[in-house]
Amino acid sequence: MERAITLIKVDPRIEKQVLDEIRHLRGVKEAHYLYGPYDISAKIEVKTLEDMEDLVLNKIRNIYGVSTTMTCYIADEG
Repeated sequence: MERAITLIKVDPRIEKQVLDEIRHLRGVKEAHYLYGPYDISAKIEVKTLEDMEDLVLNKIRNIYGVSTTMTCYIADEG
């Protein structure tokens, strides 16, 4: 299992819609609002790195209102 945290900047006028859409994506285990330089965090758990790439690059980044993402791979087994 591959895991990561993706930090997401979004258009502030449609944060709720973006968060709702992210929460419904397969592979997203949790998603929350943030206060700080990013607006949303998403905890991702997928089978392969290719699945992670597809989720972040082709799904999350293509949601209307998403402007920037930063994905931090979780390296430990915890």
